[in-house]
Amino acid sequence: MRTASMIHVTGEQQQLALPGTLWPAGCDRGQGDPLFFGKISKDQANDLITSFGHPLGEFDRPFGFQAWGLAIDGQAAAVAVSGSTVGATSAGYQREQVVDLARIARHLDHPGILRVMLRLWRDYLGPRWDYWDAPVVAAVSYALPGKEGNLYRFDGWKFYGYCKPWAGGGTWSKPSKANRMDDGVKKLYYYEYPSAARDLATLLAVAG
Repeated sequence: MRTASMIHVTGEQQQLALPGTLWPAGCDRGQGDPLFFGKISKDQANDLITSFGHPLGEFDRPFGFQAWGLAIDGQAAAVAVSGSTVGATSAGYQREQVVDLARIARHLDHPGILRVMLRLWRDYLGPRWDYWDAPVVAAVSYALPGKEGNLYRFDGWKFYGYCKPWAGGGTWSKPSKANRMDDGVKKLYYYEYPSAARDLATLLAVAG
């Protein structure tokens, strides 16, 4: 079994070394709480994505993102990254209408936490996407080649269709690692937010 990496956490009055976990400097919660959420930086999210062995590796899109970590008993258990879509449209929506669940991963010791993290992201974290001026109307995500996407189907997401992975282009993007997985074809899923969820996102944005 793979040994979790040690990541140092430095606070204003403390320095901790916890297996596979990382929270922002100065955070005085999370180490003793049985369940703790925190908003984390891109670097911190990528440390967890790498530690958890996500097959696509680090999130490296140069535009909008939000990252969230979930800790259980002081150990990072899951990470989710919201991002702008690569394409101008996704699942029939314009880029400015959706938020992409670009990465979701878990610690090896918490096999059941991924469904929990997905539901929490879908209902509470995804709608907090504030990169666009208006609340998003839907969330999108992809099942990797060779995967059926049951994680999404069983969580109420709808299957939109098949798509070849991003082949690269422009000034920043390289061909996707998904090109080399199975047949290279991903499955696109989407979840349309009810109007009540969009209203909540608007209120949260106003409240800061």
